[in-house]
Amino acid sequence: MSRHSVIHHTGDDSFLCVKCGRGVGPAQTGTRNRNHCPHCLTSLHVDLRPGDRRSGCRGPMEAIGVYVQPKGEWSIIHRCTSCGVLKLNRIGPDDCEAALMTLAARPLTRLPFPLEVLTGGVRP
Repeated sequence: MSRHSVIHHTGDDSFLCVKCGRGVGPAQTGTRNRNHCPHCLTSLHVDLRPGDRRSGCRGPMEAIGVYVQPKGEWSIIHRCTSCGVLKLNRIGPDDCEAALMTLAARPLTRLPFPLEVLTGGVRP
């Protein structure tokens, strides 16, 4: 398996995530277009457009954030570690809620400025 193989497809819409090693069966995927692991949210750069499976990069894509659509639907923001492209992947009903919340809270735990700036110089 190449260093860029994050997800190994088994041919029946099942796949194994190489990052966390867990399997995802066809009953869990809910869609033939799914290419991210519902456990660790790791993806694979396989699509140029959702579902086309035409990307030649096939690099691992790390989940870097969440995006909330205007109607409230969440998407995972993935960045390809090989070519740098950003992609949105809709969350699935079986995606790990704890992993999604950790991803959503990440900006609050990594502030780009000292917290005292927000509190007027008073440490909380």
